Amino acid sequence: MDYERSSSPLAAVPPPTIAQQLAAKQREISIAEFFERNRQILGFDNPARSLLTTVKEAVDNSIDGAEEAGILPDVSVAISKESEERYKVVVADNGPGILRREIPNVFARLLYGSRFHANRQARGQQGIGISAAVLYANLTTARPARVTSKVEEEDAAHVLELVLDTQKNQPRVVSEDVALWDRPHGTSIELVLKARYQRGRQSPLEYLRGTAIVNPHAQIVLTEPDGTKVTFPRASAELPPLARETAPHPYGLELGELGYLLKSSKRPSLGEFLTKELQGVSPRAAKEVLERAGLPASTKPPSVLGPDQERLLESLRAVPLVAPRSEGLSPIGAMLIKRGLRNVLGELRPEFFAPPVSRPPKVRGGFPFMVEVGLVYGGGLPADQPIQLLRFANRVPLLFQQGACAITAAVGSMDWRRYGLDQKGGSGLPIGPMLLLVHVASTKIPFTSEAKEAIAEDPEIDREITLALQAAARHLRAHLSRKSRRDFASEKFAIIQKILPKLAEKTSALVGKPVPDLTPVVTKIMDVVNVETLLEPRASDVGGAVEVTNYTPRARVLELFLEVEPELAKLATFSPAPDGTEPELGRAWWTLPRLAPNARTRLTVTFPKRTEVEANDFDWYIAGVDEGRLLGADPLPGDWDVRLPRAVVEAAEAAAEEGAVPVADEGTEVDYDAAEASPQARDDD
Repeated sequence: MDYERSSSPLAAVPPPTIAQQLAAKQREISIAEFFERNRQILGFDNPARSLLTTVKEAVDNSIDGAEEAGILPDVSVAISKESEERYKVVVADNGPGILRREIPNVFARLLYGSRFHANRQARGQQGIGISAAVLYANLTTARPARVTSKVEEEDAAHVLELVLDTQKNQPRVVSEDVALWDRPHGTSIELVLKARYQRGRQSPLEYLRGTAIVNPHAQIVLTEPDGTKVTFPRASAELPPLARETAPHPYGLELGELGYLLKSSKRPSLGEFLTKELQGVSPRAAKEVLERAGLPASTKPPSVLGPDQERLLESLRAVPLVAPRSEGLSPIGAMLIKRGLRNVLGELRPEFFAPPVSRPPKVRGGFPFMVEVGLVYGGGLPADQPIQLLRFANRVPLLFQQGACAITAAVGSMDWRRYGLDQKGGSGLPIGPMLLLVHVASTKIPFTSEAKEAIAEDPEIDREITLALQAAARHLRAHLSRKSRRDFASEKFAIIQKILPKLAEKTSALVGKPVPDLTPVVTKIMDVVNVETLLEPRASDVGGAVEVTNYTPRARVLELFLEVEPELAKLATFSPAPDGTEPELGRAWWTLPRLAPNARTRLTVTFPKRTEVEANDFDWYIAGVDEGRLLGADPLPGDWDVRLPRAVVEAAEAAAEEGAVPVADEGTEVDYDAAEASPQARDDD
């Protein structure tokens, strides 16, 4: 119907169209309002997981803040039950504290933080975690979050009660006060939320246990709802190296990412952009890149568009560049992986710690990443269950969504039967007494969701995890091979020690002669160096000895190493005194006198009376003899940074010339990894 124009106020107005009606309903949704209605995306999908996510986000922030300030973290977590479905969580730390003006935004505003645009490794990156916990607490109990924070320069702490206005994504201060606090600096957050506390693999206790493994420089104390106090003591007094901000690396950059960098660049020329705002591009490489792309070095970066961008990216990928630097990453490191595992798993006493594997940094999407793997085997670990897989990203445990994680996929895709473990069908988690730690460190972890519980599958990351797993698995295969031969040799040695003396006694009685020394006979049969620890309580002390016997046909110069708990090492008295010690690690070592064939040397050890110590508390290692000829001790681990005496080195070289074959080079063993990996993977490995 047509309507005539009219100046009358009563003129008919056309009814709104459907499009206009729909447009009138459109409005902007704040990020806080979105996550309020979709809180499961952030890990708040059920009461038990919500409690764990709250603890996780608060502890991550506490450790990050302390490390950035150069402080060894002390974190306490107290969980108490207020009613059937309500729990109070209090997380306090000794970090640098937060300025008063920043407290509301840090704790009650989503997507507010200092790490998202920084190209360096950090536990929190999105500025969502702790604010999401405050949002969940406000939503489920209508109780504000109580934040106490003190910086060293101020005499009193600021105490604020906060809620998050979801429609505006803005903090609202409910109350504010100042108070004296018994610590020079730090932060505490108290939340009351709908939750459920449980123990098990996906519990706050297990999360903190995993955190302690990969953060051995932190001391963490958990007080459970029933009052049980669990302490994870600090195992290292050294802070990890602080990750520095780095520029993106061209390898892995997508076209759109390069276009954004060019558009936002303030550099006067394209040549300076390449060398200053990209990592790994030297002036020589920049010149070659520009020549290939056909672009003048003086070109303004924002003016490079369309086909020019494509040629520039192709040239960057074609020209050899310097490998990415690791200064933007903060890996755990081989020593601390082993120390963290020992500290947390000490009561299980695994029989074998594989040398931890740290792959060199690689690039994904322009951002560096690296993979680390730790492996322990045997001891108190269950032998009839799937292995324990500990997943970590940027030093944070990943407890949920294991099946959706790239780490789990890489572990399950390997055929662990080739390395000595049971595995149904050659896929999935293997079965055996093994704990496997996999850590991915990156300036930008590709999580599957904002909950940060699983790493998305990516060809570059998958490949690096697989190569690291293969390296660790080769150590396991060698250990199991050595163990099999040692078990056979030990059984043979025990039989000889039991039967030969009786034969000698009866034969001597028959011929009327004294019983001969059987050591030369044992030497001809066994060809081993035997280490035996004898320890027993006495009236005045606990004493014993370590006997090293050379049952080989040639003289040997050996270096004997000991590792015990540092507390026991402080109580021990040795004769002769060690040639060197590392008290903080519980280590000591001796250069033994030259042992002729059939010779034995003795080292005595004593402890004060009533010291709780057993022979298996001592870990003995030997250098100077092939590991295939060792009984009662292990070869010196590769992570011991000690310089062997020249005589020991010469003795080992002589043993090699004698024809000893290292375990890893046995002619009957096939290098399955060489067949599995691509040529490029083998080159990298």
